Amino acid sequence: MKLGNIELKSPFILAPMAGVTDQAYRKIALKMGASLVITDMISDKGLLFENKKTLDMIKIDDDEHPIGLQLFGSEPDTLLAASKLVLKHEKPDFIDLNMGCPMKKIVANGSGSALLKDPDKIYSIVRILTDNLDIPISCKIRSGWDHNSINCDKVAKMIEKAGGSFITIHGRCRSDFYTGSVNLDHIKMVRNSVNIPVIGNGDIIDYSSYLRMKELGVDAVMIGRAALGNPWIFRMLNEELNHQMITPLTKDEVLDMILLHASSLMKIKNESTSMIEMRTHGGWYLKQLMNTKPYKVLITKVTTYQELLNIVNEIRSNPKIYIK
Repeated sequence: MKLGNIELKSPFILAPMAGVTDQAYRKIALKMGASLVITDMISDKGLLFENKKTLDMIKIDDDEHPIGLQLFGSEPDTLLAASKLVLKHEKPDFIDLNMGCPMKKIVANGSGSALLKDPDKIYSIVRILTDNLDIPISCKIRSGWDHNSINCDKVAKMIEKAGGSFITIHGRCRSDFYTGSVNLDHIKMVRNSVNIPVIGNGDIIDYSSYLRMKELGVDAVMIGRAALGNPWIFRMLNEELNHQMITPLTKDEVLDMILLHASSLMKIKNESTSMIEMRTHGGWYLKQLMNTKPYKVLITKVTTYQELLNIVNEIRSNPKIYIK
């Protein structure tokens, strides 16, 4: 399976998610069977200001490939300059342009899904990057700004015309944010409007929902919220795809993953920051287990790895807690 010149082992891709798809979780997802990962969205201007936190976000290890680096911005020149800066320091397999983020602070600057209101500008952005960079350029878009302006097919054509290598379409409008159900008709509109590969995104939670998306003719699917606290979804999907027996998830596997995630975070961030992030990740992981409500409260207060370890050990020894 190929996206442009990028070889994929399977059609299951980890979606970029702010505050989630850092290096620690990307490696976990790849280990569990994701065929491709993408960084958190990164500000083009943040890079050009050489903000340390932003520069740290572009770091890519050799064992993270294939990987895309996602940028957001609203101006062709600054996105090109930021892309060149990225490629000076790191070696992603492609640059992905975020044209779908619905968050107010992003669209207020004309970035993210605000770009959907100006397909000509999207063309200019993609064109300047494809003309000046020797790396595939992809775009992540939505159905449109709102339900009165569904233009994903037109936007997709502009991306293809400008030399984009592939497109990810999230079948919701900006006005939907993440509510309601994904509109498969909009994804099909994009698939039918271009010849380059198309990735379907939205509401992929199991093999059945993958098959519904696959029937539209998409080349791959992108999995976001269903992977929160559940990197095993990639293993499960690959096993079903290959007609293998599903490996049952165990209580110990969930608890071991919490500790692995925490220790992986501490390799790239300090302990305090890592534990603040594990307050959220830990709660997501515990959704795989029954009768963990008291521990979910405890995990929201952890400040050290030892505290997290103590909670995990308590859960491990509690016979009333078991896999769902």
